Amino acid sequence: MVIEYSPPKRKQPFYRFIKRIMKFFMHKKRVVAIGGEVQDNCLYLGNHANKMGPVIYDIFFSVDTVKWGAYQMLGSYAERRAYLRDVLYIRKNGFGKRKAAFKAFFEAYFSKFFYKGMKFLPTYPDMRLVKTVRKSVEVLNDNTALLIFPEDSDAGYKKEITSFFSGFVLVMESYFKKNGKDIPVRPVYLHRKKGIIAVGESVTLSRLNAMGLDRNGMADYMKDRVNDLCRLIESGAFDQK
Repeated sequence: MVIEYSPPKRKQPFYRFIKRIMKFFMHKKRVVAIGGEVQDNCLYLGNHANKMGPVIYDIFFSVDTVKWGAYQMLGSYAERRAYLRDVLYIRKNGFGKRKAAFKAFFEAYFSKFFYKGMKFLPTYPDMRLVKTVRKSVEVLNDNTALLIFPEDSDAGYKKEITSFFSGFVLVMESYFKKNGKDIPVRPVYLHRKKGIIAVGESVTLSRLNAMGLDRNGMADYMKDRVNDLCRLIESGAFDQK
């Protein structure tokens, strides 16, 4: 059974305590922003950066975010274990079956707690995505940031993203339909080796429409903006002097 979701409570004492412990053992990540400070009530589109990416965003990003994640990871223990074993470890990370099964067996016990603590909304490859989109608009209207990882990682996580799914465009369209105004959308890139989370300039649905882009075109455009941040980080543009 998948966890039902309502707009998040900002105070989660126990999970915040666990976050402080995890943060102590992690290398600090620095947030740098182009085009203004990081804001609430904003849709962020970022790279997943493998398994630990969402955790790192949750600990070091400048604002609290609700995130999109695979519905299986918010399901039963058997669903979580199967997803970790078959999808995350074998398909995306190339682990052998024994190693993948061993890691998934233990991690599936705790993953539901972390996913709930990190405020994940389940996403689906079918019409149930409509419910996720509706709840995403509720989140944004609650003045809370939404972080989506639209990259197609079926063949593994890559430094530069090759393809974006367009589901996030439905959130932009639904938000505009409900509120009569655009939600700002900003690219973000986590570079784990350099310890940088870079945030790009905001884009709006109206601007993308004016460019004559359809949903797939918008997905490609935002994918390129995320990759631009990756290249900037790699070039040393954000290195501390």
